[in-house]
Amino acid sequence: MDLVEIFMIVISIVVSIIVIRYAINSSKIIIRMDAMLQEMRMLRKDMNELKENKHIVDKRV
Repeated sequence: MDLVEIFMIVISIVVSIIVIRYAINSSKIIIRMDAMLQEMRMLRKDMNELKENKHIVDKRV
């Protein structure tokens, strides 16, 4: 293989990677998933705080 062919293959792979990464980063699904994960973290934090608080009456007792 020529040096030019190798260079063209490398350039095409780099361009493909850039296009795919841009598509993933600009996807609304990723943004929604990020917001959902943040909400889950906040809910877990709230649940842990509620478990640590002994003033809450447990209805099962």
